[in-house]
Amino acid sequence: MESVARRYDLSMLYAAYEAFRRDAARLEAAAGPAGTAVANSWSLFTSYWRIQDNAEKCALCTVMYAKDADEQAPSHELGRVGVVLDSLAVRTLRVVPLIDGVDAALEHGDRRTFARYARDLHASLDALLDFKESNVLPLIHETLTPYEWGTFDVELRRALGLRGFGTFLPWLLDDAQDATRRAVLRLLPPPIRLFYRVTWRPRYQRRSHLAVPAC
Repeated sequence: MESVARRYDLSMLYAAYEAFRRDAARLEAAAGPAGTAVANSWSLFTSYWRIQDNAEKCALCTVMYAKDADEQAPSHELGRVGVVLDSLAVRTLRVVPLIDGVDAALEHGDRRTFARYARDLHASLDALLDFKESNVLPLIHETLTPYEWGTFDVELRRALGLRGFGTFLPWLLDDAQDATRRAVLRLLPPPIRLFYRVTWRPRYQRRSHLAVPAC
């Protein structure tokens, strides 16, 4: 690896992970005896989870894998970065059937199955995101050039589109701590911050969210 000390602003990544934790916690709470609905849309969670996961794989992990392979040639053995990313891939795969299980339980109105999958999803997702924050995000500073780090932001915004970003941003900052909100908004140009405050956030707050589940 290049021995260059870099520090990138990962506020958007940390905020996204907190948003996924928030939604998973709300989902599990909805399965409890006192909860039949939460102020959260499962469809938004699954959509943004897939967009985030794909952007990280394409723009971050693929690049880090390639650099690790270059450094290990000609031995063709995985280096430290490759070992971490392989472990990440395994942990990520564990979440997939749990998301599918919640989908199926909601589709069939099976509250008992929903409660089980929602609980397991919350636990597995917390473990996955903890692993990312402790083991994967530090590799971004260590391995990626500024251009390579910038491609992640480009990939994420391309997948969302401007219209999609107008829903993603208030979802991301829903119930976020003030420090998180300020850190994320500081990354955005003034017109986007204005749209968020004047249009996107009020529209998001007015939107009726999915009941999870009424069965």
